Amino acid sequence: HCSDAPCVTVCPTGASYKRVEDGIVLVNESDCIGCGLCAWACPYGARETDPAEKVMKKCTLCVDRIYNENLPEEDRQPACVRTCPAGARHFGDLSDPESGVSKLVAERGGIELMPEQGTAPVNRYLPPRPRDVAPELDLLAPYLEPVAEEPTGFLGWLDRTLEKLG
Repeated sequence: HCSDAPCVTVCPTGASYKRVEDGIVLVNESDCIGCGLCAWACPYGARETDPAEKVMKKCTLCVDRIYNENLPEEDRQPACVRTCPAGARHFGDLSDPESGVSKLVAERGGIELMPEQGTAPVNRYLPPRPRDVAPELDLLAPYLEPVAEEPTGFLGWLDRTLEKLG
């Protein structure tokens, strides 16, 4: 869910669109021709093909849940947030500095995912919490061959970002 979503720009039918009222990027499946241009344009790998329906799919932020006034306020969250066993996912309005999620991002130093892409994603990633215990020693680590010389894509960005954090 980017402020400047390239998946929307490249869609030849307009099936990929950004809602004006909240900025959520969605796919109108009845207009989608399954060409895959949106998946090609998305630097985050957030698009996938539904082979049965022959259309592109992506996270909807459970838009039907978050605006459902029949649900109690605490249940108006995406399913991934509600069911995360570690409580690692948070949801809220980042444009409201008084919201719980805004305070959490300010406190922990939320990071924009791959800012060099220029898409201005509306979500933030929190750096790992410092550990109180010494890390476990991995006895097999010296014998494992690296899969790649340098990580690329999302893993490369994550590696560089975590390295900067110390």
